[in-house]
Amino acid sequence: MREHSGTSFLASATPAAGKTTFGLHTAHRMLSAGFVSRVVVAGPTTHICRQWAADAGRYGIDLEPNRPNSDGPESADFHGVAVTYQTIAAGPETHRLAARRRPTLLIADEPHHMGDQAAWGVQARKAFDCARFRLLLSGTPFRSDNSAIPWVTYDEDGLSRADYTYGYPQALVDRVCRPITFLPYDGEMEWLSDGRLRSADFDLALPAAEAARRLRTALSPEGEWMGEVLRDSDARLSEVRADGHPDAGGLVIASDQDHARAIAGRLGSVSGEAPELVMSDEPGASRRIADFATSDRRWLVSVLMVSEGVDIPRLRVGVYATAARTELFFRQVVGRFIRTTPTPRRQMSYLLMPADSRLKALAHQIELERRHALELAPEAEEETIDDSAPEQGEPGERFAALSSGYAELDEAIMSGTALQLFPTDDPKPAAKKVAAPSRPEAAPEQVALERESAYAARERLRDERRRLVADVARRTNKSHREIQGRINRATRARSVSSASIDQLERGNAILRRELAR
Repeated sequence: MREHSGTSFLASATPAAGKTTFGLHTAHRMLSAGFVSRVVVAGPTTHICRQWAADAGRYGIDLEPNRPNSDGPESADFHGVAVTYQTIAAGPETHRLAARRRPTLLIADEPHHMGDQAAWGVQARKAFDCARFRLLLSGTPFRSDNSAIPWVTYDEDGLSRADYTYGYPQALVDRVCRPITFLPYDGEMEWLSDGRLRSADFDLALPAAEAARRLRTALSPEGEWMGEVLRDSDARLSEVRADGHPDAGGLVIASDQDHARAIAGRLGSVSGEAPELVMSDEPGASRRIADFATSDRRWLVSVLMVSEGVDIPRLRVGVYATAARTELFFRQVVGRFIRTTPTPRRQMSYLLMPADSRLKALAHQIELERRHALELAPEAEEETIDDSAPEQGEPGERFAALSSGYAELDEAIMSGTALQLFPTDDPKPAAKKVAAPSRPEAAPEQVALERESAYAARERLRDERRRLVADVARRTNKSHREIQGRINRATRARSVSSASIDQLERGNAILRRELAR
């Protein structure tokens, strides 16, 4: 990237390869060199923006996550912001003015989302065409609809051209990622379609519409197929835990919120422990994901929220229980299970899935990449998204899932040689050769990883301000607005939302003294 002559750089790297660390290292170097004085991270969801801010804060780079456009530019306490593509599209002029005032590095995380709506890409260009440098980080630098991504170059065939590519085979050789085994399950499905009773297993070739209905029948949470897959997945997780990874976790990707709730109830009765259930529109969803990542709980059930960008390295077993069959989405799901942990020495992940021909083809492509990794190392013999609505079928369709037969494990797509990717006689996995960024004014080794980030301090002080103002209001019968205005004038803050940490601390101190009197 340092040798790159342009102002935009696309790094295409497999999920779990360390794109966040690379982005933060880049930000640290550019801030330290004075090449930029501000960093903006653009991401697909509020949860991912908060995750970026948390990671950056541990390394001394303070980003304010999900700052509303109405609050204007961030205060001087911060190196920048982490905001969604939707937020940028809603207020491009706010971001354009901020990028013009201070030389800005834009880090676009999974930039294919800028094509989700035509306006998003246009408004992102309006906001950041003036940025000093744009770093695009993607594990899937393409879109299902083949629409162009801003600042990405394309060849004569319309294929995106990355400035640097780090694929899954190389990540396996470097032991940055885990290998994964796909376990496709067949079964006899029965459904009602346009008044006709139909029955077929996954081996039978069907028209596209009927193949989709067969898949949705298999995924019915009440069916025998789903029950058997859930039992096998929980048993597989128990085996993984007994084999040296006691806090290993599992993830079920469901179709919609009702589907997720039904699966969570059935899985809880199988495992004896209620799964963590996460919906993107529920308050506290990000916190529950973070808590699950650091716990030893067995299962997480979610819809699309955990499909991309969410870092839970202990996930070792997955159930693909959604009818989505695009390559982009499938690879994002696979990326949740290939992140490595320090132990155990041998790490294989497992994804249980319907034996649908399209899904098997996608899995087979990843299997070919894994085999290529073995060839590279012969000695060696892991949004804002609306998940509330059910997946839609054809307009006016007349379809009803009736029953799904006993699930049978189809031929595993990956051969047993995959288990030899990490030989048991190896003393330990090779360390990841990545450097963590540090605070721009400090050397990397001087940074305390447990330091409180600026956004966490600000949230703590704002919460304290609300409590103190409420207490003063009860004692004095003054309105909250009147008290806030008086404190803002005393600290020369325009508003609580724009106040610096120092101004918040001084204001809270004034209120504490008043209450003490």
